[in-house]
Formats: sequence, C-alpha cells, structure tokens
Amino acid sequence: MEVKPGYLQTDVGVTPEDWDIIPLGDIIEYVKGYAFQPVDYRPSGIRIIRVSDTTFDSVRNDNEIFIDSDKAKSYVRWALKKNDLVLSTVGSKPPMYDSIVGRVVIIDSRSEGALLNQNAVLLRSKDKKSVTQTFLLNHFKTKRYSQFIESIFRGNANQASITLKDLFKFKLAIPKKTQEISSIATALSDADAHISSLEQVIAKKRDLKQAAMQELLTGKKRLLGFGKGQGYKFTEMGLIPSDWEIKSFEEIMTGFTSGQTPSRSKSEYFKGNIPWITSGELNHNVIADTIEKITEEAVQNTNLQIIPKGTFLFAITGLEAEGTRGSCAITGIDAATNQSCMAVFPTDALTTEYLFYFYEKFGNWLAFKFCQGTKQQSYSGTIARKLPIIYPPDIEEQHAIATVLTDMDAELAALEQQRDKTRAIKQGMMQELLTGRIRLT
Repeated sequence: MEVKPGYLQTDVGVTPEDWDIIPLGDIIEYVKGYAFQPVDYRPSGIRIIRVSDTTFDSVRNDNEIFIDSDKAKSYVRWALKKNDLVLSTVGSKPPMYDSIVGRVVIIDSRSEGALLNQNAVLLRSKDKKSVTQTFLLNHFKTKRYSQFIESIFRGNANQASITLKDLFKFKLAIPKKTQEISSIATALSDADAHISSLEQVIAKKRDLKQAAMQELLTGKKRLLGFGKGQGYKFTEMGLIPSDWEIKSFEEIMTGFTSGQTPSRSKSEYFKGNIPWITSGELNHNVIADTIEKITEEAVQNTNLQIIPKGTFLFAITGLEAEGTRGSCAITGIDAATNQSCMAVFPTDALTTEYLFYFYEKFGNWLAFKFCQGTKQQSYSGTIARKLPIIYPPDIEEQHAIATVLTDMDAELAALEQQRDKTRAIKQGMMQELLTGRIRLT
C-alpha cells in the first residue's frame, strides 16, 4: 500500500512521520488494586471500588461497599484521584462491549477518595501536561485496543484475565507537539460531552416513564375521561380504583404455552429460517428477529408450537437473576420459543399492550412473591396461572394507558438511536484523530 508523503507505516498502522510510537508501559505509572477482605466491609465509611462496579463508560454508584474511615488511612496508596484511570485485569471474555477484562474508566468527583480493590490497576500518565488522562482514555476506547485485549487475554468462555506485562506492550501513536495532543483530546471530549448529555436526557426520560407507570398502572392517576368520581379499594396488590378488577392470569388469559430446545447434538436443526426465541431475548421489547433460527424438521421433532406475531411472552426460569426476573416481550414475528419462555393469550377482557406494561411494572414483584426453587427460581404452569393482575375493565382505558407509555417508549428509542449514532461518529473520529489521518490545526 502506498503511503502518502509525511506519513510512515508503523506498528500501529500509517501515522504522521512527526509522531512517536510508544508502548503504554513507557508513559504511565501504575498501582495494582489491593485485596480488601469482606470481613472488613462496613455499611458506611470510605468506599471500595471493584471491577464489578464499572460499566463501559463509568463507575456505578448503586452498588457500594465501604471500610471504616480510620482503617482506610492505612491504604492511602490505593486512594483514587479525579481523572485517574482504572483498568480491569479480570472479567468475562471479550469482545470489549460485553466484557469487563481490559475495560478502562475514568474517575470523576463522585468516586474521588475511594479505594481500589484487587483485579484492577490504577493508571496515571507520567507527564500529564502533555499526554493527558483523557487522551490516554480515548486510546482505550478504540477498536484497535479491543482487538489487542482479545489477543492477550487468557481464560475460558466465562472468565478471562490479562497480565500487566502483556498490557504494557500496547503501543500508542502520540504527536510530538503538546498542542496537537490537547486539540485531539478536546475534540474527543466535546463528543463525549454530547454523548453524556444524551445519556442524562435518556435517564431522565426513563425516570419519567417509571413514574408514569407507577401512576397509571395502579390507577392513582386516571386519564381524562376515565374514572371520574371513583373511589379506591384495597387488594393484595395495594389500593386500586373501585371500578378496577384484580384477577388471576388464568381468569382472563389462555394458552400458557412454553417451548423447547431442539437437540444441540443435531447441529443441522439450527440451520433453518424459523425464528426461535430464548428468554435472554425478552428485554421489555418487541422481538423483530432472533439470534438463532431452526428448521421445520426441528419444529416437528421437538413438538414446537409456532407462536403468532403479537403474542406476549415472559421468562419463567432463572428468575433469581436480575436480568431475567420480570423480563417480557411481544413477538413482532411468528416464532418458536425455548422452555424458559411462556406465551399467554389475553381474552377479550384484556389487551396485550396493557398486559405488556403491567408486567414490565410488576414482573419483579410477582417473581419475588410467587416463584419457587432454591438455586434456580422459576414459575411452573400452575403458578403462572395464579399470578394476579390489576386492570381497568374498560378496554378503552387500557388502550389509553398503553398509548401514553408507548409514546414514551418511542421517544426513548429515538434518543437512544441518536446516542448510538453519536457513539459511532465518535468511534470514527478516534480512528482518524488518534492515528493522525486527520490533523487538527
């Protein structure tokens, strides 16, 4: 490949000839996390940050553990400062967007002063005036870094790790001029700020939707034209309007059908074109496609039923897991399901859309109250039939409630699409700016 004037072919690709190619280990200082013991954990004090507390973009603040403030004075070496970078050395297998290993986050003011736990390492630039923390962070968000982590990780499908010796071999293309580094970091930080603002709007909209579900699906707030002058009555699910009903699923639904998994020993079963839904695909969504598809032979030999488009599905096994408990969906296609999904069909007394939002709101509560099992919690068909549901008997009111919530979902989806598009644009910016393909003046 011909290299244009002013550029060189290097270990990281084609870069400007006035840039340096430097291994990560040459430009950072590091501190390995400390192995704090659970026996020292306290309900308050100085926070300990674990790799499980990180997301792809930041540190979560909803899963906090602490040690005593006086005891923490002995661990100042592991105290985090604002703009420190924290890298996870252990976690699930890459790729990066689905894993913890190799993930890097930057510490903000909310996590400043916290102590770093084991399986993570603190990274600081040796020369923060030139190679800034945000400049380093953007290198850790590139596809090239993701591919590098995949090349050095060790482990199996469930657990992976990386060594610092291997990690520090990761090479970065760095401009010689501090001003150019600053300009790149500023441009990428501006993109991050836009993404962050979208995230904040999305979070606010989600909170508003949760509040709306709480009001509308319990009848605390009645939409215009419904329930004027009505009082309330007490039920096992709390106060509901006196003109609302509380019934079991089996009283106003039919079907209660779960699927099966075709034999995995026959790989040809999974080379068809019939959509096959697993409980992992139930994510309070309309399912328009499936990860796996099966053959007609698999359907016949496994005695599977094809569930029609517009059917309500909810997860019935693995309800001990937060990601599965309360999960549900509506089929946007005709499809078969595995044994962890149950399909139900409302009668004329209930709309599928209202049922969907009811279960999105109360699915967690129902699972905690009614599921059975020790290691794996689940619903049997008998239990599923006995689950309670509250609803307005007026179909028009059900439609009105579902319409309000559907509109809020549409607004959220548009914002999420905008955020994802902005993230993709930033990925392109990083690819161009961090390799010098585009130079900033």
